[in-house]
Amino acid sequence: MKYLAGLVLTASCLCVANAAHAIVASATSDAVALASAVSAGASGLTVNAAALSGHATSSGTFSNASGTYGIGSGIMLSTGDVRDYADGPNQKDTKTTQYGVLGTAAQHAILSQIGGNDNYFDVTQLDINFTTGTGSVFFQTVFGSEEFPDFVGKFVDGFGLLIDGVNIAFVGGLPVNIDHPSVQQFDGTELNGILCPDTATSCKPVQNFALSGLSTDRSHTLTFIIGDRGDDRLDTTVYISALSGTRPVDVPEPGALGLAGAGLLALLAARRRRKA
Repeated sequence: MKYLAGLVLTASCLCVANAAHAIVASATSDAVALASAVSAGASGLTVNAAALSGHATSSGTFSNASGTYGIGSGIMLSTGDVRDYADGPNQKDTKTTQYGVLGTAAQHAILSQIGGNDNYFDVTQLDINFTTGTGSVFFQTVFGSEEFPDFVGKFVDGFGLLIDGVNIAFVGGLPVNIDHPSVQQFDGTELNGILCPDTATSCKPVQNFALSGLSTDRSHTLTFIIGDRGDDRLDTTVYISALSGTRPVDVPEPGALGLAGAGLLALLAARRRRKA
């Protein structure tokens, strides 16, 4: 794992004026189609393969002509039906699609690090195998949930984002789940709460991730995973966009995420020692 020694993680929040809502969602369980949609227009990155573990309507693509939440078109993963989280007002506080499927032991192991040790239901997981000619990867995410605010601290649904098996989805040093202190009400879709780091302003809650120091002479796997902790009720959803090997011109330069970056480097160093 020596090739990962220089991996650096950064993230920031893009805050702009509110725009007209225009998310249009379509469900698909085609992993290759999802990988193609999220990397459309990418430079410096080649998708080699993709695999999906989910349910008939828990993954899909979306267009977003007017920039709801400040994110461009891409893909959606949910513990419910992605079509419920297109453009529109929040009309129901308990929106849910219950697939009633328990996640695998491997999925529980990942999600328990994010939302706490428990069973996870209605898990959706997308793995994208890729090569990068630049040694870098860029992408954007927006995370939200129907569990907020009533079940904060109780049913802690979470979102994991892993590079070669190591979770890198942290905001302010904390994992991405409904307990995060930056989750707040933010209108735009049916979701009750959205993760928005800049709570002092009216913020479009896009997380701009930049990974650098990746090996250019082998492939890597980027994993997106989301799950319902403790039961299969009340959906949690993530929007993902702009996967590329170079920073898109319309994506701001991410700011440093000190503690998460340091923690990630420590995890990678420990993994290298175990494999030595």
